[in-house]
Amino acid sequence: MRTLLVSGFATAAVAVVAAACTLSTPPPPDETVSEFCSDWAKAICQLSNGPCDFVEASCATYQTGVCMNNVSAALSGTRQYSQPNGKACIDALNSAYGGSPSSIPASTLFALNATCGKAVVGNQGSDMACTDDTDCTGSLVCAPLLGGGGSVCASVTLKDAGDICGDPGDECQGLSYCAPQPMAAPLCVPTPATDGACSATIPCGTLDRCVDNVCQARAVSGETCMTSDDCAPTAPYCDTYYPAACTNGLTFARGSIDCNGIAGLDQSDGGTGTTASDSGSD
Repeated sequence: MRTLLVSGFATAAVAVVAAACTLSTPPPPDETVSEFCSDWAKAICQLSNGPCDFVEASCATYQTGVCMNNVSAALSGTRQYSQPNGKACIDALNSAYGGSPSSIPASTLFALNATCGKAVVGNQGSDMACTDDTDCTGSLVCAPLLGGGGSVCASVTLKDAGDICGDPGDECQGLSYCAPQPMAAPLCVPTPATDGACSATIPCGTLDRCVDNVCQARAVSGETCMTSDDCAPTAPYCDTYYPAACTNGLTFARGSIDCNGIAGLDQSDGGTGTTASDSGSD
C-alpha cells in the first residue's frame, strides 16, 4: 500500500510538473500584426519619457495606426507578416529609441528601415512574377524583363560599364546603367552628366537626381526632398516630418519638428523614420 501511495504521488508530481512546463511556455512576442504594431508604438513613443514633450498614450494611438496602415498596405497574396522579423524590428526600435536619445543618426535610421522592412516578407521564388522587391523571397529582387514583359524575382548579378546586362537581376555598377542597343544586346553605359537629360529609364549618377527630366545635384542639408534618394551624401536622410528636408537624422527636443511628427502633431505624411513596409531603399 505504501508503495502504491508513493507511486501515486510520483505520478501526480510528474503530471503537475508537465502541466507547469506547459503553462510556463508563453507565446512568442509580436505573434500577430496587432501585437507587432502595439510594440512598434511603445518603442517609438517612449521618447515622451525623455527629450520630447508629448502625451505617450496619444502618441501610441497615432503610431499604432501608422503601423497598421503600413503593414496592411504591404500585405498581399504574395506577402505575409513574419513574426521573427517583426520581433527583430521591435528589438531594433527599442535599441534606437530607448534611453532618451537626443538624436538618431541617418545610418541607424537606414538600418532600421532595412530591418523593419522585412516584417512583411514575400514568397515568390526565382523567375516568379512580382511587382516590387517585397514580393520576392530571401535576397531576390524584382527585376524587369526586357521588352516590357513585366517583372520577375531574380538574384542580383553585378555588371561593370561595358558589360552585357540583358538578364533579370543584372545591375550596372558605379556611374552606369543598363540601356538597350540597336540590333544588339543591352549594355551598361555611362549615366548622364549633371544637366544632362534623364527619365524613368535613364537614371542620373549617384550625386545627382532627376528633376524635370534634367540631372541636378542632390539636395543638401535643409533642402526639400521626397525620399532619401533626393539627398546628397553630406545630409543623406530625408526627414519627411513637415517640412520635409534632407538631414543627418532625427533630432529630438521639446516641441521639435521630429518630436511633433512622431506624436502626430505636425502636418507630415505620417512617416516615423522607419516603415514596416519599407524595402530599405531610402
